[in-house]
Amino acid sequence: MDAISLPFKGPVLGIGVDIVSVSRIRDLIERQGERFIERVYTDTEREYCAKFRDPAERYAARFAAKEAVAKAFSSGIGEQLNWKSVGIVSGERGQPEVELDEKGKVLLYQVGGENVAISLSHTDDTAIAFAAIIG
Repeated sequence: MDAISLPFKGPVLGIGVDIVSVSRIRDLIERQGERFIERVYTDTEREYCAKFRDPAERYAARFAAKEAVAKAFSSGIGEQLNWKSVGIVSGERGQPEVELDEKGKVLLYQVGGENVAISLSHTDDTAIAFAAIIG
């Protein structure tokens, strides 16, 4: 059997998963508009999502990702992490990657982590994200 090269090496220190209804996020955007989007998403996330015909699907996937990362840290969104502490950016090949602000980097250091792996998926109705803190 041939060995495969994985993008992250090291022990898994925490995992998190979250599933979000796209229609719930769409409703929040329709009711609260830019106030909701600016409170929850980074500039990079907003620019990315705005490129699509239906940005609600991408916003929902990123919302699920933020929750999944917070769960992987066992912290939730609140005192240790806020919505913008976790940003989802596109990697070199277009794959989603986690970008942490200073609060997030401090928390990653405190748990002994080196990186956060993320996987996102969405349909018209549902968005899901899985996150793993890698040591």
